[in-house]
Amino acid sequence: MDSTCMPKRANGQKTKARLLSTTEKLFASHGFAGVTMRGVATMAQTNIASVNYHFGTKEAMVLEMLKSKIGPINKKRKERLAEAKHNSCNNPLPTSEIFRALILPVGEEVQKHFSNQSNIVNIISRSFTEPASFLEKIHKHFFGELSQIFIDELKLTYPDANEDDIYWNFHFAIASMLGAFAQHRRIKDLTQGRCNENAISEMIKRLIKFVSSGFEAGMNIKL
Repeated sequence: MDSTCMPKRANGQKTKARLLSTTEKLFASHGFAGVTMRGVATMAQTNIASVNYHFGTKEAMVLEMLKSKIGPINKKRKERLAEAKHNSCNNPLPTSEIFRALILPVGEEVQKHFSNQSNIVNIISRSFTEPASFLEKIHKHFFGELSQIFIDELKLTYPDANEDDIYWNFHFAIASMLGAFAQHRRIKDLTQGRCNENAISEMIKRLIKFVSSGFEAGMNIKL
């Protein structure tokens, strides 16, 4: 390999990383509509040609940024679920173990970066404000397969359940999880200072218990 190519490749990777970091900041603050390729290039101190070279389109750029944030979390979710199944000798898992595998990895990511106001919380918040067409693409790229893995696990736990009930209650569980992370800073005002917004670990434990109990209760409701 020509050694003269290595510095160029390294510089290219550094530029791409800087562009993704800038995309993350803009998306977290302003959403998809607030991200422009020219704006990212300007903030990253490079040119529009560089953005086009690395990503081609604004959508591809945002999706790659989201992949860098969501991909590792989803990997940990699958690993935790596989570990729980192994520990149970592949018997059906308790509802709480399934949702612990789903919720804990994102909770740990929020907790790890909470002190420096990580954009992961703002990115989660965007799930409530982005246009439906873009949210559908996010779901397809990052959550479609993952959701089915967890739903299939819930079907094993509730073998006699109506599948519609599982899908509806899983949808409600996901909405509760997203809402809790996106709006967690409001707990201080809601409780007039009684509950601490910095108590992320406590929130995660309560959230897992709440979602699991809610799912179980929902499975027993007859419409």
